[in-house]
Amino acid sequence: SAMTPVGVLLVATAGIAASAATLDSLRLVRDHLVYNNRESLRKYVIRIILMVPVYSISAMGGLLYKQSGIYFDTARECYEAFVVYSFLKFLFEFLGGDEVLPNKLRNYSERSHMFPFCYMKSWRMGRVFYDNVKLGTLQYVVLRPILAWATFALYQNGLYNSGEFRIDRGYLWVTLINNASQIWAMYCLALFYFVCKEELAPIRPVGKFMVVKAVVFFTWWQSVVLAVLVRYEWISRDGNVEDVVNGTQNFLICVEMLLASMAHRWTFPVRDFRQLFSNPNSTPSAMKSVFDAVNVTDVFVKDVWDASSRINMSTQRMIFLILANKMS
Repeated sequence: SAMTPVGVLLVATAGIAASAATLDSLRLVRDHLVYNNRESLRKYVIRIILMVPVYSISAMGGLLYKQSGIYFDTARECYEAFVVYSFLKFLFEFLGGDEVLPNKLRNYSERSHMFPFCYMKSWRMGRVFYDNVKLGTLQYVVLRPILAWATFALYQNGLYNSGEFRIDRGYLWVTLINNASQIWAMYCLALFYFVCKEELAPIRPVGKFMVVKAVVFFTWWQSVVLAVLVRYEWISRDGNVEDVVNGTQNFLICVEMLLASMAHRWTFPVRDFRQLFSNPNSTPSAMKSVFDAVNVTDVFVKDVWDASSRINMSTQRMIFLILANKMS
């Protein structure tokens, strides 16, 4: 059906905001490609910055092509988890990377868990702490796409029902599982920061963490609140619940990404990396840097495979110990 004048104005506003946010983020990516000489950090910074264009383009696509909105949402949600893990890897790399950091962590004092997980036994510093933080964040990278595709399948079969917290509908279970996974991933990030905050201080991690956390948490809970408000008609609607929720969410994301792009300029400025890693003889290859940033095999092949191998080894060791105790 044809859009009303108000609808046209809202879509135009969203388009302007999304375009401005995308262009501003791409300029920041260009600056990092030219001036950021720390190759191991650069690709993670670019992945985080590209969150704004991905969110903006997917939200605008959802506004313009309502029938295909679920595809845009799925792509956005998958990238969201990828950014959370990229931020953890960014911190890891700054402190020496996968090869150095586990041994370095042995010199740190053991830290008790924070609220609401203070009842848990503290993790032994070193490889155990490193693996638990990494797995705690990586589980969100694996689970979020699975939940996104589950949402897609449920939606296609009329079993999702946004805003309905019913045990026979998918929305309740997707919301609960996603929220638990997201909270644990963010908690692991926060715990790692508090353990290593002195060594991380030169890269000003708090602002960077807050921007990533705000975009991920705020957009997710915004969608939940909108779904409830529309479902119970606290927001007037002309059409089905999913269309109104998705349309409102996509419009708000387009506007919010303009603010996020400004926040990225403040939290990921090139000057920080030029001051910390000045190397006049190093000229980063733009093509190689872009390829490294978009090549996600380091996460979805190497890290996921390594994590699954470690889990299998731990499980086998546990089974062996249980059998050995029973036989003795």
